[in-house]
Amino acid sequence: MKKTIALILALAMLLGLSSCGGNIGNTAYRPMNDIVLSKTNKTDSIDSDKPFPGDKFINPLSGEVSDRDLSMVRPVGFMNNNIYAGTPQHGISNAEIVFEMNAEGNITRFLTVYQDLPNDDTRVGSIRSARPYYLDWVIALDAILVRAGGSETANRNIINRGVTNINALVAGLPTFYREQSRLDAGYAWEHTLFTTGSLIHGYFESVPSMRTAHNDGYSCSLRFGIECQSSYGDDAPEINVGMNPVKHTKFRYDPELKKYMVHEYDQDMIDGNTNQNLYVKNVLMLFTKYWHEYPGSVTLLADMSGGSGKYACEGKIIDITWSRTDDGGLQLYKAADGSPLTLMVGHSFVCCPNASSGSVTLGW
Repeated sequence: MKKTIALILALAMLLGLSSCGGNIGNTAYRPMNDIVLSKTNKTDSIDSDKPFPGDKFINPLSGEVSDRDLSMVRPVGFMNNNIYAGTPQHGISNAEIVFEMNAEGNITRFLTVYQDLPNDDTRVGSIRSARPYYLDWVIALDAILVRAGGSETANRNIINRGVTNINALVAGLPTFYREQSRLDAGYAWEHTLFTTGSLIHGYFESVPSMRTAHNDGYSCSLRFGIECQSSYGDDAPEINVGMNPVKHTKFRYDPELKKYMVHEYDQDMIDGNTNQNLYVKNVLMLFTKYWHEYPGSVTLLADMSGGSGKYACEGKIIDITWSRTDDGGLQLYKAADGSPLTLMVGHSFVCCPNASSGSVTLGW
């Protein structure tokens, strides 16, 4: 391994490391914990334990090595159910980023984002309706939104903000279907709407006018590296995120896997496709201001301009701040010195607890 690390460091010093896009570029030298991915060149390994040949690429939303160039491929974001009666989610372990935000009535909903959506029969669901603040994450990643309708404000903003989307209520069969196994198990109708990776790819092919590639000049604002930037923080073997006074999402660190296992509703979160536990490398907690759309409304709106937060990886947690770029991209900073935050290579779970009634505590 020492030879591998030495080789990687030497390559880094020769080539430089460039953010969110495809591969190592001919930029000025950057330390190994500050990898910024360019869009044109191929990469040598950024994983000190698993060297890869130089014809590999980098996944823009995880920093992981990929067999194909994904730098100009628009990710796909699915609105997923997260009410207890609708669990488990299917396909969630394939999503590079999971966003959890408050919906109405102290329940939450997921936006699961796939940079490399499998073109196979991998099920994704159940699919639910959109809320307006999820659009900010979709726009931040220049993603394509998959949904089943939306609130009145969300539907209006999707049009006004030019969000590329596939609405199950319009597309219908065969792109979307009712999952028979759920119907047989007695799930409520609203928890049975599914699709698959191949069906979504087939929809893209049937609607050639839909833009599935980033525009020239696009650059993802996320940064990935191989050193944990929360290593100086407090010990965080267990984290309890109060999304609101009722709903809690918990994370337990596995020192062997060096990942956090996700837990909610008094049970471990699993992927319904595999029945395997969901593990993530990065846990982001971004405090968000919510309010009701109008007096007496159950529908929420949210201030997506930024705020304070916390970041955990490899059993350590630090304070951070978050904000948005002029074009909507997400920016993360270490609160200690205001420097940009680099995430660890791997999948991420982003909780957006209520800034006034939510919480982040250490322990179960």
